[in-house]
Amino acid sequence: MRQYGQFCPIAKSAEIIGDPWSILIVREMLLGSSRFNALQRGLPRISPTVLNTRLKELEERGVIIKCRLKGQRGHEYRLTAAGRELSKV
Repeated sequence: MRQYGQFCPIAKSAEIIGDPWSILIVREMLLGSSRFNALQRGLPRISPTVLNTRLKELEERGVIIKCRLKGQRGHEYRLTAAGRELSKV
C-alpha cells in the first residue's frame, strides 16, 4: 500500500492508517478496547470480516500486536509504541 513513497511522517502515517476503519480501530484501542468483541461493539457498523482484515493489516504494519490470553480463549490486541503515538493525531 505504498502510495506516495515519501519520507514525510504525515504521508507515511496516511499510507499506514489511511482508511477510515483503521483510524477508528486505533481510536477505540486508545479508549481502552483490546478484544475483538469490544472493538466490534465500539464500531457497530464494521463487519467482522473487515475488522479482522484491518487488525491483521495494523499488526503487519507495526501499529498493534496480537497477544494470546493466558488461561482464556481468544486474543488481545495492544497498541505498539508507534500505535500509541497516534493519540496526538
